[in-house]
Amino acid sequence: MRLSKIAGFISGDLRGNGNFDVSDIADYRNANCKELSFISSEKNLKESSAGALIIPPDVKADRPSIISRNPKLDFAKIIPLFRPGKDFEIGIHETVIYGNNVQLAEDIFIGPYVVIEDNVSIGNRTCISSGVKISENVIIGEDCKIFPNVVLYPNVVIGARVTLHAGVIIGSDGFGYVFDQDHHRKIPQVGGVVIGKNVEIGANVTIDRGALGNTEIGEGTKIDNLVQIGHNVVIGKHCIIVAQNGIGGSTKVGEYSTLAGQAGIAGHLVIGPKSVIAAKAGVINNLDGGKQYMGFPAIPDREAKRQIITLQKLPELAKRIQEIEQHIPKEESPNAPSD
Repeated sequence: MRLSKIAGFISGDLRGNGNFDVSDIADYRNANCKELSFISSEKNLKESSAGALIIPPDVKADRPSIISRNPKLDFAKIIPLFRPGKDFEIGIHETVIYGNNVQLAEDIFIGPYVVIEDNVSIGNRTCISSGVKISENVIIGEDCKIFPNVVLYPNVVIGARVTLHAGVIIGSDGFGYVFDQDHHRKIPQVGGVVIGKNVEIGANVTIDRGALGNTEIGEGTKIDNLVQIGHNVVIGKHCIIVAQNGIGGSTKVGEYSTLAGQAGIAGHLVIGPKSVIAAKAGVINNLDGGKQYMGFPAIPDREAKRQIITLQKLPELAKRIQEIEQHIPKEESPNAPSD
């Protein structure tokens, strides 16, 4: 594909030879002289052998380039030009098991050994891979992709254009118990789960259903692999939740927030919108929005960094205190004999 065509596709400004024939795309470190990549700095430019580049305005490249305010974003847009997805297939495998009152759109794909229980609705152009279990009263919107071995418990609502990767479990029991004399009595979990449109949920994520109301995942939110979301959690729109997060029941996460890897969030908390929580942070108190937090307990990052620097200086401070104590005269005992 000619570089000029790619520039037009992403509305970028062309610099250099627009007739350059791009054979493929690649990472800037591994791209060859016939391939296109993107960089974000002059340092990346020196490390790349790519024949053409997508670059920010402040970088001056020595080869054909497309100027972009966000090279990574524009590169993501052109990937499908060189790596088109698999064509959508229409059809229902003969091994699919149906319940009663199942409503299936005409243009869908359902793979082998899928089980669909009563009162399920599946929207147009949705693709359901093998081994999926869809329980009663589940609604799945249009243009969804559900990968193998996903389990949807009863009363789950999936919005349009949602992707559920392999092994996702949505609607399992929340972890609710009350102590009754000499044992833990289970609190029945009778709520549901509502997933907004344009959500992507990574492999082996578990999302518990509400105890009474619903657990909610907001529109556009992206959840990485191996995340646990407790009952009645409400996650706002367009959040990013990275792998191995655990979010306790009834916590609310504000829209546009980011939870980095292995963060732990206690239950019944409120995290304000546009919060950024660093990796391995432990949140045990409500957090204001629009700030970055780190540490355990999670506190604003500037304060946390000052504490870390102070802790690193403790050995030196202890040594200085010992040196000072050596020069301080020791007090005489009050019972010492007098001359």
